[in-house]
Amino acid sequence: MSEYTLYAAPNTYAMSVHAILEEVKANYDVKWIEIFTDKPDPTFRSISPHCRSPALMTPDGGVFETGAIAMYLGEKFPKFNLIIKPEDPRRGVFLQWFYYLGTTLQPDVMIQFHPEFYTKNKGTAAELQKTSLIRLSQVFKILDEALQYGPFFFGDELTILDFLLAMQTIWTEIFPNGINQYKNLNRHMQTITNRNTVRSILIKHNIN
Repeated sequence: MSEYTLYAAPNTYAMSVHAILEEVKANYDVKWIEIFTDKPDPTFRSISPHCRSPALMTPDGGVFETGAIAMYLGEKFPKFNLIIKPEDPRRGVFLQWFYYLGTTLQPDVMIQFHPEFYTKNKGTAAELQKTSLIRLSQVFKILDEALQYGPFFFGDELTILDFLLAMQTIWTEIFPNGINQYKNLNRHMQTITNRNTVRSILIKHNIN
């Protein structure tokens, strides 16, 4: 019997925690769910009240929110060193980028795919997406600079941040002029998506 159950919709933010589960060699299974349905899976809904992907059932109970699950797994599997520990002087910078990815990058990525979450007016939605892309271009410049000493956020040290970022930059829709204009960001995305652990889950999310 699996120790963890990941509730995931394909090709969503669930990819990042799915990849982390693979990276830490967790004993888990995946339950594929629909997120835009009037009859969501009851267990999924009991964990994730907004019925958003992903959610994780753990030995300690259910956890929802991508960042929360990523941090939880990083702390539960310390031997893989996927988080910067509290006693490490780099902890502040680690938390800085952790929250930046979740509160600055992620909302504007979401607008590109689901402006209807913010407005039902099609004209307003188009304007939202347009201004969101302007903000994203600034965010990508900042992230590109942050990754200049890569391949990862912390040089050669892989952390949950790298999965949280790369499983968003894999979406070409958020780069109208292509990701190649951001040399470090592109290198980072390629490095993460070429990991065996990540490649194995991308296939399951119908990404080749």
